[in-house]
Amino acid sequence: MYEIVTVVGLIQAVFGVLIFLTKRPKHISFSFLAGWFAVIAVFLGSFLLPFQVVDYFKPGIFPILFLLGPCLYFYVCSLTVEDFTLHYRDLTHLLPFLMVSIHRSTIPVLPILERAEDPAYFYNKLYYFLFILSLLIYWLYSVFLIVRYRTRIPLHFSNYTRNNSLTWIVFVLLFFLFFFMADFVSQFVRIAWDIEIKRFSLLPLNLTVFVFIMILFGINQTVVYQPKKKIGYPSAEVRQPDDSLLGSQREKDLDEELARLNNVIVDYLVIKKPYLNPEFNLDQMASDLDVSRHRLSQVINTGQNKNFHRLINDYRIKEVKERLIDPAYSHFSVLGIAFECGFNSKSAFNRIFKEETGLTPSEFKRVT
Repeated sequence: MYEIVTVVGLIQAVFGVLIFLTKRPKHISFSFLAGWFAVIAVFLGSFLLPFQVVDYFKPGIFPILFLLGPCLYFYVCSLTVEDFTLHYRDLTHLLPFLMVSIHRSTIPVLPILERAEDPAYFYNKLYYFLFILSLLIYWLYSVFLIVRYRTRIPLHFSNYTRNNSLTWIVFVLLFFLFFFMADFVSQFVRIAWDIEIKRFSLLPLNLTVFVFIMILFGINQTVVYQPKKKIGYPSAEVRQPDDSLLGSQREKDLDEELARLNNVIVDYLVIKKPYLNPEFNLDQMASDLDVSRHRLSQVINTGQNKNFHRLINDYRIKEVKERLIDPAYSHFSVLGIAFECGFNSKSAFNRIFKEETGLTPSEFKRVT
């Protein structure tokens, strides 16, 4: 049974590598996920070998486990950080892997899980401790990124969706902490203090389940920050005020530019009604108006005194109220009209409508 689970996990991991290396359209997040699956595949494959890897390759398989944390962390980064790109400084995340590999190449080594009265056994304890510490640090960083990202969803998206909420990654990280880490910690206790917490290691099973979850949800996870194609609306390109102007005049020009951009945004929303698309987001508006996301968000927050999520849903509520009293939509249910106007959730629609009007949608329809 132990070998069957390991084989299933290995096949899934190899399958995951192939899926995410060939997935289109290509995105850097798929590369990190493919790298993560590759590490898992090599690790699980080593369980099936009839010999110890260190007998033929001195560093062994263990050092590559130091890539698990960085791969998962960078995958989360690529989804939650706007305009994410790799920099040379990111190569520092490879240092634990390289240092352990080099060190194991220069000393007598033992298989990482093997106990023996040997000076080299001390290093196995040290390696394993550093590995667990590495996983915990990357887990904390990943959780921090998710929490920070989720607080910024209203600044970029008009609806909370499966794609932009990344709830599944929160679940994966919790699974990782309680099951994956628990197994590694129990192995460390056995190595360091010779205390057997459980008779059998559940690591291959945990990895197999973990890989399955990542493939299942990773396939359906699209790129979060992805500009849409322009629809041909007149450019709202920002005009920078002349630096040579006096402070008061420059401030006046900035105010005028803010008012101009604010009017462009209002005209765009009234004429084009892009908010009818439930997937509408700040990237699409920025692309359509030919202005940076940062500048657009700044204008919305300052000119409208609300964030992007609130602005778009205010227009959706206005559209809903107009259609509720329009005889042409009398054959639509209230929820049907809400979905036609860009909402994607009954609970979100009812909550936002009540906040905006002080009435539930049904109460509003009765009084009108």
